[in-house]
Amino acid sequence: MKRITVSLPDELVDKIKRAAGGEGQVSSYVATALADYQERETLDQVLAAWRAETPIPDDVRRRATAELDDAGLQDSSTGDRMLG
Repeated sequence: MKRITVSLPDELVDKIKRAAGGEGQVSSYVATALADYQERETLDQVLAAWRAETPIPDDVRRRATAELDDAGLQDSSTGDRMLG
């Protein structure tokens, strides 16, 4: 395990401390958040490469997006992220 120093805006630090449940949990919270972010980034890269090699037909994309919407799994902030 390595220790690093990171500078963050005061407001973000306050939000992280609250979300982590206190100052003693910040390292674990940040480590988990960064690991989750890295995993999503890797998945996004894999999906982007796959989409470039294997395009999804528009009708299939529309049906899948509708099913994700119906199931409440569509990320409205990014739109068609998984199938984009």
